[in-house]
Amino acid sequence: MKTKFAAAAILLASTSLGSAADLAVKAPYAAPAAVWNWTGFYLGANAGAGWGTTEASLSPNQNLGIPGNIALTQNSRSGFLGGGQFGYNFQSGWAVFGVEGSIDGLDVKGTTPCLGGFGGGVAASCTAKSNWLATVTGRIGGVVGDRTLVYVKGGAAWLNTDHSFNAIIGGGPGATVSASSSSTAFGWVLGLGTEYAFDHNWSAFVEYNYMDFDKKAITLDFGGFGPGALPVDIKNKLSVAKVGVNYKFGGPIVAKY
Repeated sequence: MKTKFAAAAILLASTSLGSAADLAVKAPYAAPAAVWNWTGFYLGANAGAGWGTTEASLSPNQNLGIPGNIALTQNSRSGFLGGGQFGYNFQSGWAVFGVEGSIDGLDVKGTTPCLGGFGGGVAASCTAKSNWLATVTGRIGGVVGDRTLVYVKGGAAWLNTDHSFNAIIGGGPGATVSASSSSTAFGWVLGLGTEYAFDHNWSAFVEYNYMDFDKKAITLDFGGFGPGALPVDIKNKLSVAKVGVNYKFGGPIVAKY
């Protein structure tokens, strides 16, 4: 009897030790890893610089004796900008598709001599100052490495610009005349950039855009002095380089095992 009891005790002890050994070699539980994904809505801010040209020409006008387009000036302008953007991305495999809207305030301006056409002794200058820029674009890109997105974009753009003409006639006191007008031109935009996600919700980007705007007709009204109201055609081109940050709404996507 004692022999049977001892054998049972030995069997129970060996079973317990075997189970303990099995528990000891099991790997500890690891939480699923968070995987970055570009899909989602985002909102952000940007700052940068803009530069470009404004071409102005007198429009044909029989009443004023202007037979055809007469070049008035080509104004180079530059300055700073800042604003915000919002959009949505969708990632499928390595490819990312998105749509984005942006609006920026601009201080991009320049002044250059321009042809007056008012007779001798006239020193005239033309100034163009762009105030704001808005874009709506689609973009397509690819994921490089772990969290880097390289993309191209294209779409529509709107640019608001103030135009002014100032002339000094004869150089004497009180012989200064001026006229001004503003325009909001529609055009197209093409750009490229790269964006890096440094957090589950935050990313930073650097981007270049080129914009070409349709010809816009304005009127420079001198208030009854000299030629009265001059019809002018305006053509704007603009380049923009900017950096910014985006916040993507929603948490990280968790990998499933």
